[in-house]
Amino acid sequence: MKQITVTQDLRRYFRSNPQTLIFDGYIANFTAAAVFCEGNNYALTAQNAFGGTECCLYCEDIGLALDFVSGLSGKVKLCGISPELTSALSGRYKSEWITKCNLYVWNGKPLNLDVIDCDIRPLDGIYAADVSNGTPYHADIRDVAECLRRHPSAAVYADGKPVCWCLLHLEGDLGMLYTVPQYRRQGYALKVMTALTQTVIEKGDIPYAYIIEGNVASENLAPKYNIERVCRADYLEINLDKIN
Repeated sequence: MKQITVTQDLRRYFRSNPQTLIFDGYIANFTAAAVFCEGNNYALTAQNAFGGTECCLYCEDIGLALDFVSGLSGKVKLCGISPELTSALSGRYKSEWITKCNLYVWNGKPLNLDVIDCDIRPLDGIYAADVSNGTPYHADIRDVAECLRRHPSAAVYADGKPVCWCLLHLEGDLGMLYTVPQYRRQGYALKVMTALTQTVIEKGDIPYAYIIEGNVASENLAPKYNIERVCRADYLEINLDKIN
């Protein structure tokens, strides 16, 4: 694949396809994102704030994708890739971890804003540790703080403290939803997801999320704020210096 110039037409193309929304998210939010193309196959690389390499691949040609990845080095985080690519890459290189997800995208229908009937505000960065502890993978606190600094968030407050929240990842997808245990089963998750999704829509962006496969609560919640499953899409980290 050859590196190409990112144009507004290319970004419109990425935004027209649910499976490449993440490409536009990286382009919009990472200053050093680079896009590569061969035919209808695309790849993107970006350096995160902590020096790590992240990569997106939208390739029907598995061999081409493998060739592209082989040109990278060290540990690489693959984001939102097809299960076929997951299998091929994890079969060739040592996998540090694999998370099977499903891609959900806003269906274009208006949200039911009547559900937002309580105190919902952005989440302050002082709660980054709480957000990290609420994620099953214990998100890096520095990463969480950067998300809160750069993107909108939504949280329900009770007794002056956040009890349910959702953020945007750095690349712009919805995530890190959590409700403090004693405040569950009160409908707070739908309220914060609706509020944050509406904020994204009002910014002119398309809300999307990668929900971990088997997270039944989030899967059942998604249609209630008008995001629908599109396809399987995985996250994994491989070590290119360790070949199986």
